Amino acid sequence: MDFEKLITERYSVRKFKPEHLPQEAIDKILEAGHKAPTGCNYQPQRILVLNTDESIAKLKNCTKCHFNAPTAMLVCHNRKESWIRKYDGALSSSVDAVIVTTHMMLACKNEGIGPVG
Repeated sequence: MDFEKLITERYSVRKFKPEHLPQEAIDKILEAGHKAPTGCNYQPQRILVLNTDESIAKLKNCTKCHFNAPTAMLVCHNRKESWIRKYDGALSSSVDAVIVTTHMMLACKNEGIGPVG
């Protein structure tokens, strides 16, 4: 897909098909996240893939913001593995996690995983 078209057409989704994502699609999304730049390439992100009815039920107990998605990927960051800016001690891990998430969202659109109806 053309990059300009990709970033123009991507938008947040609140309605999903009822089936879980196939492993091939998950692998491509995770690969995009892994390729994202992080501070000194420390890769402090941890990505939890929830792709079973049981794991999604647990998610629903934790948040109202699940939108009945059959698959979810939670992007977290390990502060202890973060690059630390020398002059003020700022950590890069939260920004790194956002960059990783953005790459994953664009990969979803590129894979045709997106809005329903």
